[in-house]
Amino acid sequence: MKIKHMICMIITCILCCAPFLYASEAAADGTLTVTVTPGAYWKTERGPQFAVWVEKDDGTYVTTLYVTQRAAKKNWLFAPKDGRPESLPVWYHAVGSRPVTMVAAQDKTEADAVTSATPGASNDVRYSVRLPAGEQYVVKIEVNHSFDYNESWPKKAKKGSAVYSGVNGQPSVVYVCTLDTRSVGNVTEHPVVQSTFAAAGTGSVTGRDGELHHDLAGLTTALRIITKAEASWSSAE
Repeated sequence: MKIKHMICMIITCILCCAPFLYASEAAADGTLTVTVTPGAYWKTERGPQFAVWVEKDDGTYVTTLYVTQRAAKKNWLFAPKDGRPESLPVWYHAVGSRPVTMVAAQDKTEADAVTSATPGASNDVRYSVRLPAGEQYVVKIEVNHSFDYNESWPKKAKKGSAVYSGVNGQPSVVYVCTLDTRSVGNVTEHPVVQSTFAAAGTGSVTGRDGELHHDLAGLTTALRIITKAEASWSSAE
């Protein structure tokens, strides 16, 4: 009788505690938000192409928060027949063949990815996605202007030369930050993890690969498309 009584008590305790265990697990989810402040060269004759996405620290692709519509659809103006793989080469290779969700701008916090025309330069632009704690996330922004020529990547460069860029001009610039949520745990408070992006390198000037080239030498206006960018992860709703 005692053994049966103890078993009943254990089962009852498990059933009573289950909702609390579930709530604790759910509390580990959070919202990752990226805020981008446009710079002096955000808008020239046209807005830039840019993408915001998340990877794990081992390079595994997680999700895209935002990508400009032209880049997502590959619907280019004045582009050669093979398109513009050099526009956002690091993002293109990261996302691979995965579909990019087309949704309305107002639904951007609910979707895996948002595509729209490039936002204006008057205000910060902000994108969010729900992601669980327990990971070290690497957040990346890639930004690029077409026809952004300078002395290092001149318009008259001959095809086949190291500085030839077609209609691209300066290569895309990739900004990176890390958000470590591994120590957040299942807590009742609302922890916040924050980080600031730094320019980490450029994409391929021809779009031939998805490598991050750790050399910012020769860049001018390309480094002034963005003034600053910040990311945060918070468990608060």
